[in-house]
Amino acid sequence: MPARLTSIVPMYNSAATVEETIESLRRQTFEDWECIVINDGSTDDGPEVIEEIMAREPRVRMVTQANRGLAGARNRGIEECRTEFIHFLDADDWMSPRAFEWLIAAAAETGGSYGGYELCDATGRSLGRQSPVSVPVVGLNEQLEWNRAATHAHLFGRAVIGDCRFDERLKMVEDHDMWLRLAAHGKCWKGVERIVCGYRLHPNSMSKKFGAMYSTYESVVRRAFAECEELGWHERGVDLSPRRFRRVVGHMALTYATMDALLDPSPNKGRAARMFDNAARPERISPAWAANTASVALLFGACTAPDIDGWSERRWLAPLRQWWVRCADEGWMDFADIEPAFAEFGRKVVHPDTIVGSMLDAAESGRADSPLVVLGLERNGRRIVRRAAARTTGGAGSRLIVAFDDCSTQHEVDLLSNEERSEWGGGGHVRIVRDAAELASLCAAECAGATWLVGPTEGPASVGAERLLAVVAPKRIERWADHRDRIGAANLLRINEQLNVRRAMAG
Repeated sequence: MPARLTSIVPMYNSAATVEETIESLRRQTFEDWECIVINDGSTDDGPEVIEEIMAREPRVRMVTQANRGLAGARNRGIEECRTEFIHFLDADDWMSPRAFEWLIAAAAETGGSYGGYELCDATGRSLGRQSPVSVPVVGLNEQLEWNRAATHAHLFGRAVIGDCRFDERLKMVEDHDMWLRLAAHGKCWKGVERIVCGYRLHPNSMSKKFGAMYSTYESVVRRAFAECEELGWHERGVDLSPRRFRRVVGHMALTYATMDALLDPSPNKGRAARMFDNAARPERISPAWAANTASVALLFGACTAPDIDGWSERRWLAPLRQWWVRCADEGWMDFADIEPAFAEFGRKVVHPDTIVGSMLDAAESGRADSPLVVLGLERNGRRIVRRAAARTTGGAGSRLIVAFDDCSTQHEVDLLSNEERSEWGGGGHVRIVRDAAELASLCAAECAGATWLVGPTEGPASVGAERLLAVVAPKRIERWADHRDRIGAANLLRINEQLNVRRAMAG
């Protein structure tokens, strides 16, 4: 009887890492899988490593072919498998032990799923940064904005993939191209708010060819916009305007150009400037846009966590400032926006767990067991709920935690799973409330003296949160934005100190 899931592992000269990759499959709580290793013309000892693994693990088999590249190896794997689910796993990455269990459960609803991933350096050491799920369900509109997760953080029903295949003409961005074509034909995948895998970043990998990466990305997105136009998605409310196209590809162009600038020792950053000058993009770079792309570029380009601790920033602060000066010289941003960009960057790189910890420390400065009301159930609102529940479970006392947001979708609320709530246990008791009248009744009966923790909200959720706070008028409010800004201001001081030191050294 065939397995339920096939994990396809393309292998090209991956002898140093492929055994660790396969071992992560063997540790899965979901055991009904097979692994097809596609030996894509390896010239190292990788095939011998797999032969040894196959001798003790019957769920692993190997198919050998002449080199067809990553897309061609994955396509061969699709043709070889006969299982209900398909998973793609590169030979230097790995899966969390419960990944298949979680992803299959989520895929039962939509036919596909995706989860969060841990960012690691070339040795496999965590960089202390994770990329969690960004939205509860990814469809075309979400996928057009950006590629939501690492390839191996996805799981697909075989019926969802159907006749769709990776484009073997593409040597990069082939995964995002595949997901866009699936989404254009109505496929979607549900998020799993768990870290399902590790993603190894290599300083010298193919993805460091930033100019080629950007030009390929732009052509892939341009083709997707055109296909979606032909399929009539604009008549179903999907924005396919030239303005959106310029914004989407412009964001990626600035990200790749910033990656290049951070690694280029030349102070004038001419190569990065030429790349960005030739890109389809909006006219101006805002401080927020500059800061956001810089934080991404440090992780995926320089392969380093964007920490500001007095030491880490010494490696990248000067080239980042040189790049932003070049952008101002070219007229893409104002010189007056460079300091606001660093201020925004100082806020952007504050780890969300640091913000939550600061909020909870402030809330517990009085009674550790006083009730908490968490306002907002979007991603970081759920983070507050989880950390508050974990503190209570860990012995901070008996505490009622009420989480409220009548603006979030049911899909978002469902990401706080029943299994997860049962894990909290202990004296903590978490209640999810969607109705304002129910919240008012609960506050009057059980939440006297509660501290209100206001998560990051925007749009209708932000308006609703402020209206509710005005009505309830709680005595103690801790806002995400206030704590982020305070920590970010301290980061900006360190940034300016380091820049001043460098100016002094330069004379």
